[in-house]
Amino acid sequence: MAMPSHPTQRQRGFTLMMTLVFLVIFLLFAVSMASSSLVNTKVASNQQYRLEAKAVAQEGVETVMNQAFTLNPIPASSVPIDVNGDGATDFTAQMAAPICLDSKPVLNKDLSLGDVCRTPSSSSGDLVIGSGGSTASLSLCSDTQWEIQSAVTDPNNSATSVTVHQGASVRVPVGTPCP
Repeated sequence: MAMPSHPTQRQRGFTLMMTLVFLVIFLLFAVSMASSSLVNTKVASNQQYRLEAKAVAQEGVETVMNQAFTLNPIPASSVPIDVNGDGATDFTAQMAAPICLDSKPVLNKDLSLGDVCRTPSSSSGDLVIGSGGSTASLSLCSDTQWEIQSAVTDPNNSATSVTVHQGASVRVPVGTPCP
């Protein structure tokens, strides 16, 4: 029986091959981790852009709601928003004209005694409407439902676009137009 003359040389070749295989596996794992980290960073930044745009759109809605938009109709407009307080416009919210969805009269019985919307009391406490003599206890106000819409596109070319629809209920004097 003949024995191999150099058994350690074969083992050294096998060890080299196993080392190279493990090196390739670890290299692929490192590349995968780096790629995953890059994707996670992009997802986080896109989420930040979206949250910023949503906050700006909401601020545009609040700007409209702080005005007397029910008495003086506001046309579609642009509202400049400074996010970081440096005095420069960071975003611009595109505001659609507020839309009145519904108007319902408010009854006197639904109001407290000191409410400015209550009609002056007659002997019966009711307001006579029309010539038919029918009585209804209507107040001097109506409850209106409005939709206010704001759209924002990120100016930093991140392709982030957000539209916010806000509903608002506003009590207005009777006769306020609700187209």
